[in-house]
Amino acid sequence: MMRLNIRQYVALLIYVFINLSIAYPANSVHFEKRGWNTFWNNIGNSISDAISNIIHGGTEVAENMGIDTAAFGARVLDMYSDDDGVYHASVDGWQKHFGYNNLYDFAFNVGTSMKKSKTMFNYNGQNYILWAWKGDYINLGAGAELGIYYGGKDKDSHWKVNTSLSMPMTLTLVHKSKGTVVNNWSDTTWWITAFNPDKKFKKVDANDLIAYYTAKFTDSGMFSAFYISSDRVSEGWNCKNSTQTCDLKF
Repeated sequence: MMRLNIRQYVALLIYVFINLSIAYPANSVHFEKRGWNTFWNNIGNSISDAISNIIHGGTEVAENMGIDTAAFGARVLDMYSDDDGVYHASVDGWQKHFGYNNLYDFAFNVGTSMKKSKTMFNYNGQNYILWAWKGDYINLGAGAELGIYYGGKDKDSHWKVNTSLSMPMTLTLVHKSKGTVVNNWSDTTWWITAFNPDKKFKKVDANDLIAYYTAKFTDSGMFSAFYISSDRVSEGWNCKNSTQTCDLKF
């Protein structure tokens, strides 16, 4: 049997990735009777589709070689698996040191299918944001997240993490045709996450996912500030004063 060195393995993987991208080509750009905006949008979509083919193709190749890509990715991301095989991030994961901004969303959305919801509010002179996501997480399958961050000037700013903002949260994720992806996961955290690597939930369209979140505020003043914020209404959050709990469906 022929043995390959590291360089040859890398070359082989690159070759496979390129051929997978060609085998499953992105939609072509049609120039005729189109405006420049449409042209550049199609260019961007084609690039995103090509990257998606490479990323997902590489994952499939690795899985066909017997590599558990979900478990590998979870280890890198400091995640753990529950009894149902669904992965979750640790409240003290290394991600807390980096915060979040739109650049991460841009990278997430290139090559995958993602939807987000950002709800900003001010409390005691400090800006906070509840940032929710749902979509295709490649090797981790379909998933969703909700995090609370602070310190940004606006929605396009960089936001920081303070683990003391942790609160009881729940998360449910449903695929419109394939059923429940995550069933009422609960945690006391600043960032609730759940990713189901089952094959039927791989390479999903975010538009086919419905995410349900709840966040129970432990600070009554912060709850009141969130409750009166205009973003809360526009983003679709509903709140119960009696329990200081808010829920979002998107």
